[in-house]
Amino acid sequence: MVGLALNRDVFTFRSVLLLLMWTVVLLIPFVLTQKKCLYVTAASLLFVDGFINLFHWILLKCPLNASSIFVFLNTNFSEASEFMTIKMTPLLLMFIPYIALFVITLKRIPKLSFRSTGEIVVWLALWLSVALFFTDNIVHKRFLRLAVPDVERAVISFFKESEEYSKLKDHTLRPLDAKLTTDDPTLVVVVIGESCNRNHMSLYGYGRATTPRLQARQDILVFDNVVSANSNTLYSVMNFLTENNIEHHRPLDSCIHIFDVLHSSPYRSYWISNQAPIGLWENGVTNLVQSADVKRFVNVTSNSSMESTQIASFDQRLFAPLQTSLNDERKHKVVFVHLLGCHTQYNKRYPNEFGLFEDKGDRRTRAINTYDNSVYYNDFVVDSIFSMLRTYSLVHPDVRVSALYFSDHGENVYDEGDNCGHNYSGSIPKSNVEIPFVLWLSPSQMKYLEARHSLVDRLHAPYMIDDLFHTLIDLSDIATPCFDKSRSFINSDYDATRPRILEDGNLY
Repeated sequence: MVGLALNRDVFTFRSVLLLLMWTVVLLIPFVLTQKKCLYVTAASLLFVDGFINLFHWILLKCPLNASSIFVFLNTNFSEASEFMTIKMTPLLLMFIPYIALFVITLKRIPKLSFRSTGEIVVWLALWLSVALFFTDNIVHKRFLRLAVPDVERAVISFFKESEEYSKLKDHTLRPLDAKLTTDDPTLVVVVIGESCNRNHMSLYGYGRATTPRLQARQDILVFDNVVSANSNTLYSVMNFLTENNIEHHRPLDSCIHIFDVLHSSPYRSYWISNQAPIGLWENGVTNLVQSADVKRFVNVTSNSSMESTQIASFDQRLFAPLQTSLNDERKHKVVFVHLLGCHTQYNKRYPNEFGLFEDKGDRRTRAINTYDNSVYYNDFVVDSIFSMLRTYSLVHPDVRVSALYFSDHGENVYDEGDNCGHNYSGSIPKSNVEIPFVLWLSPSQMKYLEARHSLVDRLHAPYMIDDLFHTLIDLSDIATPCFDKSRSFINSDYDATRPRILEDGNLY
């Protein structure tokens, strides 16, 4: 009833039917033996299931899912307290009648017998119906998807995904057929932003001047129709650093990664990150990027990945290790720079001098102001990186330099509905996936690419970053069988007709 009232779009009566079926199954031992301990066990299992789901429905307006478990296991007590403060709602009082009903259930144990003919017929009919339903789903290999309740399905999915990510620890670089199509010295810098909604950037028409530095630049290409397929860092990064995309997914330990391609070519790869390399959520990414030739994590002061977001580790800390990688005299380099960007807590993402908008007012006003401040500081960081590369290209005019900035996903800061963050229920809000996509090119690289691909023609073309794997290969001038030029955004043969289906299954 609570789920139906809170979010009709994601509530399904199938969930209610499944709980009734599993109630019948759990009561079988009690009906056959009449032992009260078996009844109490069945009731307690159903109570715990309902308690977890009720809690999730009230706070996030959707049933439990694997992503929620990932986040929960990376949350300490203080973070949980802060989260509860933000999400506190009178609806939590629903636990009072729920617990009261459980107490009544334990005190009033029904007399369910298996003695009279009528009772035998009723129970056999119930058991037969349940057995037929389960058998049909087992035969058609959809038992987990259609016959397991929400909480249990989420837990099973969590363990399956955890196993897949943990396999990345044992991933070894695979040799590929990867050759350069040019002998020109090449540098590619990939700046991966975090939780940046382009609709909060004045570069994209936002009313507040949140990106004055990037707006002042005359040497960047700003693409305005790019989205992420995913609404969280883990799934987004796992897609765009591998050959996987939203339509075709392979086990992460068996698919080709961008580092496989780079390692098989003359390139040297670098991963420089201000995101914590610890915790279940980050371990998937950290395990994947262990294949980079050079790794540098500057944010290592916290005990969990969620805790790291509570500590002020400003992205300008990445400037020094980036400069070190630029000073490396290797002829071919790809440098990944992973920002904390606009990650919650927003007021921890920028130094005081970038507090353009006051951190005051009600919860909604403070969230918008502090988020816009994080976008304002992010503008400084990205602009500074582009300026570093401009200086580098002046000193090294023979090197063709490309720098790409984009965000892994967006953020809904009360843009759509009364919600702040990038969680969602039902359909993904557009603000969760509409991201910036900005390209800086040295003069020699601009001339080189424009002569072949005419990038200006794609400033308004539709693109989804789960295909970034192919774009990065193209920017790096690598010829390899796993490269698909129709999926490379910078290629003249790019297929702009690809349907952009998001992780919720809906077309953007």
